[in-house]
Amino acid sequence: MSRPLAGSIRRRQGGWCASIPEHHGAIRRREERFATEAEARIWLAQAVAAVGAGRSIPDPVRRNPTAPGTGRRAEPAAPVIRPDIASVANAWMAAAYEDLRRGGPERADRVRRMVEAYLVPWFAPRTTTIADVTYFMAHEWLLQLVGRTDTQSATMLRDQAPEQLPRTADAAGEVGLAEAARICGFSLPTLRRRWQDGQLPGAYRDAKGHIRVPARALRHVHGATGPRPNGLSKRYVSDALWILRKIMAFARANGLFPPGFDPTEGLDAPLPDAAVARTGRPSSQPRPLSLKECAQIASHLHAVHQLVFWLQRIMGLRISEAFGLLVGDVVDLGETGMLAVQGQGGRTFQVRDDTGTIVAVARKATAKTAAGSRVLVVPAKLMELLRVAIEAFHTDPDTGEIDPTARLVPGIHQSSTGGQLGYHQALAVAAGNEDLGTEHLGFRVSSHLLRKSCATDLAWSAGIEDSVRRRFMGHRAGEDVFGRIYTLDHPDVAPLAKVAALLDDTIATQITTLLTPTTRTVHWGTTNPLCFRADHVSAVLVAAGWQVDPGDPDDPLCDANRVAEELGIVATTARRWMTDGTIRSVVAPDGDGVPRRYSRLSDVWAHRDQLAGVIRLSDLAEQVGVRYDEIYRSMHHLGLNPDQHPTSRELTLTAEEAEALRTEHERVRALHRRSMKLPAAARQLKLSFTTIRLLATRGDIELDPETDTSGARFATRASVEACWLARNEARRRTAQPVATVPFAEVVRFTGLGRRTVVDLIRAGDLQELPGRHNTCEITTASLEAWLRAPGHGEI
Repeated sequence: MSRPLAGSIRRRQGGWCASIPEHHGAIRRREERFATEAEARIWLAQAVAAVGAGRSIPDPVRRNPTAPGTGRRAEPAAPVIRPDIASVANAWMAAAYEDLRRGGPERADRVRRMVEAYLVPWFAPRTTTIADVTYFMAHEWLLQLVGRTDTQSATMLRDQAPEQLPRTADAAGEVGLAEAARICGFSLPTLRRRWQDGQLPGAYRDAKGHIRVPARALRHVHGATGPRPNGLSKRYVSDALWILRKIMAFARANGLFPPGFDPTEGLDAPLPDAAVARTGRPSSQPRPLSLKECAQIASHLHAVHQLVFWLQRIMGLRISEAFGLLVGDVVDLGETGMLAVQGQGGRTFQVRDDTGTIVAVARKATAKTAAGSRVLVVPAKLMELLRVAIEAFHTDPDTGEIDPTARLVPGIHQSSTGGQLGYHQALAVAAGNEDLGTEHLGFRVSSHLLRKSCATDLAWSAGIEDSVRRRFMGHRAGEDVFGRIYTLDHPDVAPLAKVAALLDDTIATQITTLLTPTTRTVHWGTTNPLCFRADHVSAVLVAAGWQVDPGDPDDPLCDANRVAEELGIVATTARRWMTDGTIRSVVAPDGDGVPRRYSRLSDVWAHRDQLAGVIRLSDLAEQVGVRYDEIYRSMHHLGLNPDQHPTSRELTLTAEEAEALRTEHERVRALHRRSMKLPAAARQLKLSFTTIRLLATRGDIELDPETDTSGARFATRASVEACWLARNEARRRTAQPVATVPFAEVVRFTGLGRRTVVDLIRAGDLQELPGRHNTCEITTASLEAWLRAPGHGEI
């Protein structure tokens, strides 16, 4: 589909010339000259609306010239505003953004583009005056902006039945090619190509050579790539709705709109459907980037882009603020430093000069908002990077002088100009190389995400006041009048020093340094002054370890297999150490052009010497022959607090700590040699744990006074063996046979009843033999003793 009709405005001979095609697809253009740009834009908006609605282009309304011969300017007459929506919108923009200068020139351009592209083309064909705007018209406009309705004028006309086509069709139901292009919303050359491709069945040239198109053939016209997503974002639609309300308020103030009536009341910007949204929604919840992930991305960026990258991630600067810093904005205090954020750069800005004329500049001397101007405390780790950058890019190698007026982030193609576009592209490529792109994370890694990551780190850090977080990120201290107007920055920025200390500790713990080695070099433009001292820049960066030469034969790059061989570890461990920064590494293309991670041989040897000079907890566990978890528990049992490597998280011991662990290990080994845990003793004696505890309480088993890291009770092996022997000896004793008489025989012999015999057993006069199954037998001895008792007689 062709671009929407917009017209053009050009500066010509001290005035302004506006031109627009006479109708859709027309070659001839209507041109008008004006004294000011505002008058030209007002007429152009009216002309675009008229052409879109199929009406004739209106004549321009110019201001009355000054009366001749008076010697002074005539009194300004009250401007006459035409009631159509295009005139009211342009009058409001002229009053708000040109006369009153409500916003900057860039905001004025944004509002003008939204009015001319979305607001006027929709409402102008449907209304005669602005008072004709209704609630349902505004409601349908919002749905059209987010792509929820097929109410495009071109689509409606193309899908209409032949009898519903415009009146320009003749009696045979045919239209000319130019009229067909206007109906379908295509340009004349585009529709001519469709006809040549056979997409207009029945079209032909008449006797005069004009192409005639049957009305039914318009149904078969389609775009080259099919329908494209046209749903605007909710934020953009909200801005458009705000503009419409401002225009209606302006019309109401000038008596062009009924007072007290607002057709947009109750309307909110809707969300576009995912199928028609121009910008896709993230498939997963965005999260902050850790410093380790940032270091991986930074290894694919050269030093200039890394400088912007770390300023955004550590200091939370906006991208324009990072490119707008000057060398003089950095104050070195020895260890830390101060950073004055007070400008914007990296692209072309539209600003007003001292006379109010709009000019294009490469750097703005003001921040995005009044609260954006601030002074920050720079952490020591970031200050190291800034010192190297200033020495490399802004220090004269001959005189040693530093240019404080130069931009801190140097220009690449030209001095102190541009840079944002190249940085965005390099950041996207670097994130994709580390599997941190949109297709891997589900959300886009942008420069704004770096600022969000910094803000998230501060938001979840304890001990930092909310006002300090806001000022660090360049926002107002509060939303009330006290926070907006009366709260100034701290005189000695003492609260921000706490933030710098927190950031410095985080850097030292996670990635050690911000000087991420990289093999990528900066290709300076031929007109850039840095191109003539590129050798000095490279020498400084190489000396700091920031830039690495992959072709050095004395210190070659080693892949993961070579690193593993040099350190005597497995390749997976070497690859992990290279990725998390335990061993400094760089990213360089291999023989096939695929980016791979390499480490300098000197860095590998340095790490090997470092490992030889320290005692790792894992190595000590291997020496004494225990599992890592056992010696780790012994370390906590003794209350030791060894150092931890910032990236690999490995524990390193001093000689005293290692000796204490060895002594503890020998004590535990001796304990296990002379004693055993109570559950083990229960298994050996084939008793329950409760019985073992009872034996230990009675003293039958001797408890050891010592224990190991588990805290379990131990029993001496000698006492357990003695208990085992005693129990086995008792089992070996053979019991003497006992003579018994069956219960039934006793009843028959004594003549007593069964209950009487049972009562004698319960009373203890007769003794029942235990251990018999299913029978009751009385011992002969107890029966004889009962019979001999007085009062029972002889049997």
